[in-house]
Amino acid sequence: MIRNKYMIVVFFLVIMSMIAACAPKPAAPADTSVVAEVPVEEAEEEATLKVAVVAGGEVGDLGFIDSANEGLERMTAELGLETSIISNRNDMNVNLDVLISAAEQADLIFVVPGYFFDEQLKQVIPEFPDKTFVYVDGATGIEGMTSVVFMQNEGAFLAGALAALLTTETTDLPSMDDAKKIAFMGGADMPVIHDYQVGFNQGAKYAVEDIEIINQYAGTHFDPAKGKETALAIYGAGADIIFQAAGPTGLGLFEAAKDVKKYAIGVDTNQKGLAPEWVVASMRKNVGDAIFQFAESFIAGEIETGDVMAYGLSKNGVGIDYGDMDPDLVPQRIKDMIAEFAQEIMDGKIVVEQYNQ
Repeated sequence: MIRNKYMIVVFFLVIMSMIAACAPKPAAPADTSVVAEVPVEEAEEEATLKVAVVAGGEVGDLGFIDSANEGLERMTAELGLETSIISNRNDMNVNLDVLISAAEQADLIFVVPGYFFDEQLKQVIPEFPDKTFVYVDGATGIEGMTSVVFMQNEGAFLAGALAALLTTETTDLPSMDDAKKIAFMGGADMPVIHDYQVGFNQGAKYAVEDIEIINQYAGTHFDPAKGKETALAIYGAGADIIFQAAGPTGLGLFEAAKDVKKYAIGVDTNQKGLAPEWVVASMRKNVGDAIFQFAESFIAGEIETGDVMAYGLSKNGVGIDYGDMDPDLVPQRIKDMIAEFAQEIMDGKIVVEQYNQ
């Protein structure tokens, strides 16, 4: 009897264990933990904008390219950008190579001046659609570019007025004669240089109605010897003061001024140091300031392809610089008159003419 009861119990336990083994197991509790996603820009440092100037000339030109280089240096110091300048060293045969080199290195490329690179830009831009190319010192119709233009006619207006006033309104400059004659000396025959001429002539006539003006071109932007030769001929024709807009060719003017003891007005940068006793002032074209302002607007997302950004007196794109060394050749009363003309231009009271092809 006991044996039978024992067998029943064992059988019951075996059956129960089989049922338990077949029963479904409870589901594991859901994992409710959250993994935070770190934005890429927080996980990695934001890439630094790389900026290049493609220079149609060399650093040390005491003019256009030096001014552009100053702008790059400001971008590095004040905006923390990576910058470089790539020069064609005045050799147009390497224009294509320097443009490609810049596009491979940089995101934002200023071409200074743009008109030296027209044909090569048409080839390079389609190959680098993700890069921003900026045509400096003129508006361009090349597809895919933005433009930086200078109102050099405004600055040249002031240079013309200054030259006219100095040759008629003061006896402080001993090498002036009684003739009311001044001059404009251009380099290569191109629209942007004619725009200087138009402004210079208008400013001179505005200040002194009966002033006589000589306009003469050296025919090149890259020959200081030719510039000196041209300047000597202009001085020989009776001009007291010559304003040059001739790139490196214009450097010859200062040698001529020293030789004949006559006066000069520089261009693009402060050129007084080239002949302190004979340079009365310089008409600055502030390329560096303009491209710096452009870079700030670009970073802020305010620039679109095809935009034309203009820099005149109101944006410090151009202006008159009397230099920072002795002798100061311009009387204060004439400086005050030039400042009044500048304000009248910015206020729209004087409308400076432009060269129209």
